[in-house]
Amino acid sequence: MAKVLIIGEMLIDMVSQEYVDDLGSADKFERHFGGSPANIAVNLSDLGVEATLVSRIGDDPMGKALVDNAKKRGLETKYIQTDPTRPTTFVIVSKSKLTPQFIPLRGADTSIEMPELSLFDGVEFLHFSSWPISHRKSRKTILDMIEYAHEKNVKICFDPNYRKVLWENGRDGSRFVKKMLANVFLSKPSEDDAFHIFGPMEETAYVKKFHAYGVKNVVLTLGKDGAIVSDGKRLKRFNSFARHVVDTTGAGDGFWSGMYYVLTNGGDIFEAAQFGSAVAAFRVERFGIDEKIDKEFIKKEFLS
Repeated sequence: MAKVLIIGEMLIDMVSQEYVDDLGSADKFERHFGGSPANIAVNLSDLGVEATLVSRIGDDPMGKALVDNAKKRGLETKYIQTDPTRPTTFVIVSKSKLTPQFIPLRGADTSIEMPELSLFDGVEFLHFSSWPISHRKSRKTILDMIEYAHEKNVKICFDPNYRKVLWENGRDGSRFVKKMLANVFLSKPSEDDAFHIFGPMEETAYVKKFHAYGVKNVVLTLGKDGAIVSDGKRLKRFNSFARHVVDTTGAGDGFWSGMYYVLTNGGDIFEAAQFGSAVAAFRVERFGIDEKIDKEFIKKEFLS
């Protein structure tokens, strides 16, 4: 089976215990192990897909807890770097049925260093998000990894979850994100992501924009309204499989994980998006992201 190499943030999510429209009104929070790339890597372990995570944590108790949890979930932790001076990154998040509010407290995730190049042996997909490219040191690592990935004919997959608050002061993040879309095999923006990058547009116009900037396959997720999938020649809409929404945290990561499961087993982008949507539904119907993904349950409950 093909491998997925994932680089990006591994962090602690402090999620409000109650649903709130304004994060500032939340009183109590619950700790969860998070970071989109880390979530995807753990999900892929659940699904039986060989994945390697390159990330960076602080030399502190929360960083150790993240590594211990990853090991319990069957994830290889050899390439999770420990930063001697920066703390583990935290994100304060609102429990939400829509798009959650969040406050990032950045630390070690901004300083990921280049891993050994032997990691690319046998890899088919390189996955990264907007988080590591938002700060100089991790950004250079990502650019170096992409350059080497092209030499090895590895497919580049980019989660363009751009938010201005993540970027260094004075840096035009949206402009840089647009440049990063060139020669990307797959990108899965949410409608919110697309809005923050391109401004207000009609849904299919977003899809065309991503193609115009160089993305081969685009999956635009629309929350309760499903997703639009395009390979540049054919465009298809999928309805959401979710029957009731408990918490949207981890939905996008579940979608990515489901797509990689299908793609590494030889499926096309439309089959991948359908299974990705089913995994996302599995996630949003539960609170938190700690429950192991059961692919047989997903196939029976959502796809039969």
